[in-house]
Amino acid sequence: MHRFRAVSRRMVVPFMFLALAALPFACDDNYVLMPKLTTLKAEDADITTSSALLKGRIIWTGNQKILEYGIELSKTALFNPSDTNSIKHSPDTGVYSIPFTGLEPGTQYFFKAYVLINTAQVYSQNVEKFTTKSE
Repeated sequence: MHRFRAVSRRMVVPFMFLALAALPFACDDNYVLMPKLTTLKAEDADITTSSALLKGRIIWTGNQKILEYGIELSKTALFNPSDTNSIKHSPDTGVYSIPFTGLEPGTQYFFKAYVLINTAQVYSQNVEKFTTKSE
């Protein structure tokens, strides 16, 4: 016969606390699931002396309506100041492309993908960079 050890109170209390703490989120229809997206590396063929075609990928839309999606572009990694180009409609998941024109030749730029939902602007976790071609 096997003997089962009694589970100590020290093990049960934290487990019960975690289970009870998660319960409101499991039953809440208003819980916001944020979209997941990523910024794709710039391809050399998409970069000229004064323009770039930059891409992002929406992996998952979450449970909120996406109002707009786009790319934020800056000369600094802190994105201050920045320029954005976007498409204002609700996309499916997948890759999207955003054109930027009027860029300076031989200049390094940083960019990241974003989506706008009704409660927030959500950015990709990765930032990419490219340098426009010299004249």
